[in-house]
Amino acid sequence: MPRLLLSLLAATGCTPNASSSDLAVPPDPVDSVRPPDAVQEQLDLAYVPPNGVNDGLATLDLYRVDDDQQRPLVLLVHGGSWVSGDKSNFHATAPDFIPWWIERGYVVAAVNFRLASPLGQALEVGPRDQARDIAHALAWLNEQGEERGIAPEGTVAVGYSSGAHLVALLGADGSYLEEAGLPETHLAATVSLDVHAYDVPYALDLMVGSQVEQNIPLIEHLFGETTTDQLSASPIQFTQGWVAPALFVSVEPSPEEIGTHGFIVNKAAENYAAALQAEGHTVTTLHDSDETHASLATGFGADDDLVTQTVGAFLEDL
Repeated sequence: MPRLLLSLLAATGCTPNASSSDLAVPPDPVDSVRPPDAVQEQLDLAYVPPNGVNDGLATLDLYRVDDDQQRPLVLLVHGGSWVSGDKSNFHATAPDFIPWWIERGYVVAAVNFRLASPLGQALEVGPRDQARDIAHALAWLNEQGEERGIAPEGTVAVGYSSGAHLVALLGADGSYLEEAGLPETHLAATVSLDVHAYDVPYALDLMVGSQVEQNIPLIEHLFGETTTDQLSASPIQFTQGWVAPALFVSVEPSPEEIGTHGFIVNKAAENYAAALQAEGHTVTTLHDSDETHASLATGFGADDDLVTQTVGAFLEDL
């Protein structure tokens, strides 16, 4: 049995949040006897980026059952420490990730967005710019809903690694969605898979003297060296308004052993969860010591995978 830290912090009504009637209920899982070619793939679709942005990375891949039914959307946001990665990672390295969502009645979109310059180069694109791109991808998908079989309600955003930070930011700071022409309540839920940047100053403090201390210069390069700059892209800065119901997952052994990856991500997730709970938002946290950062993605969708089971239970509870 994996070592498990699991808590459900339900909304208390202090701040308006989504009720079950606000969330689209996915249709029944796709019939398992459907042949594989019943899933339609539309690759490298170009979405409309923010004004003034001319970048070839404003593309996404869409996966859906080839029928006339409208289904809620799940948007997948890749990792790569904000400076690398690609939408194809989910399909190429995590074989069950996309099929799991399709089988549960979702249309799946994996999105690309502008990448940040690596450490040592001038920063032209930062995490906030990436959040803007993703919000505009969501707006484009919403506009394309009837043609692409996407329901207007029930959208879930799932992020892995640095993508986990970006979906948490979109779920907390409604300005990105509103700029793109969507209501701040457009996201029905967010799922963040293993990241520490919910509160960047807090995460940086945890990293001092840790096993990942060498990553501090990159975080300061991406988020800025001042507390004000760092908090401007930290989801914890936006807990007093609307926040989509959220699930935060941390992995790797020894969450109590100070300085490990598991310790830092778990502490960061629990710290942000407590801040959300204090404002009456709905949040679930999971620490699974049996998972590594890599296996979290590659093993997602397996029948015996605890993280997958927790994501399913989280969505059913909503």
